[in-house]
Amino acid sequence: MSQLNHGTMPTPQQQAQTQAAIDTAEDLQHVNDDAAAARHLTAIRIRGQLADAEGEAAQG
Repeated sequence: MSQLNHGTMPTPQQQAQTQAAIDTAEDLQHVNDDAAAARHLTAIRIRGQLADAEGEAAQG
């Protein structure tokens, strides 16, 4: 059986804790998205530098 009290309203403190957890999860998702974007841009830059180096080697 569930230990939840069905039909009862959460207290304001419980609501605040729940909202804080949701806010934290959303903040962490933004951090993860930013980190993924940074990794993607870094990979693009590295590929570009490698392409430049290969082009210089072919010319030289």
